[in-house]
Amino acid sequence: MTRLVLLALLALPVAAQAQRDASVVPDDAPDWLPMEDAIASAQADDKLILVYGYAAWCGYCVRFDREVFTEDAVQSYVNEHFAPTRLDLEDTTTVQFFDASVTGVQLGQAMGIAGTPTSVFVDHDGSMITKVPGYVDAETYLHVLQYVKEEAYETQTFDDFLAARRSGLDLDQATDTTTPPRQ
Repeated sequence: MTRLVLLALLALPVAAQAQRDASVVPDDAPDWLPMEDAIASAQADDKLILVYGYAAWCGYCVRFDREVFTEDAVQSYVNEHFAPTRLDLEDTTTVQFFDASVTGVQLGQAMGIAGTPTSVFVDHDGSMITKVPGYVDAETYLHVLQYVKEEAYETQTFDDFLAARRSGLDLDQATDTTTPPRQ
């Protein structure tokens, strides 16, 4: 019995470490694709690419994985409307991003990712639409996904879009034409 308790105590640091490592993807996460497959899927299915930039040591990335990407509504929306891929911002192995062979470090820098986590939205032709740095809760992230997918950024700020969604107004009624959209 003492031996079992000792073994269990020795296993705790290993289990705790795995839970703090953002490179460990939860089982109920979206269907993450390798970068090349995400690009091919986006082009074939006319989807947008969601590049999720993370670092293995990032606690907020782990939290994003556990609390946001595992939410059924977020996961469903991502899988239906985006070609999702994960980008380790410290990875020095080469990935193919459209016509460029770059490392994760280089791609993160080229996308202007300055912190983790960061979600970058890319059109199927390779042009960057926008990026969302930092952690946000699942409800807000779902609105971000809708804002990008519906191209609402072309006509209104995210704050106006969010206010309209939360109040149940028609998006056209809530659009403030005096404020230029943020991108």
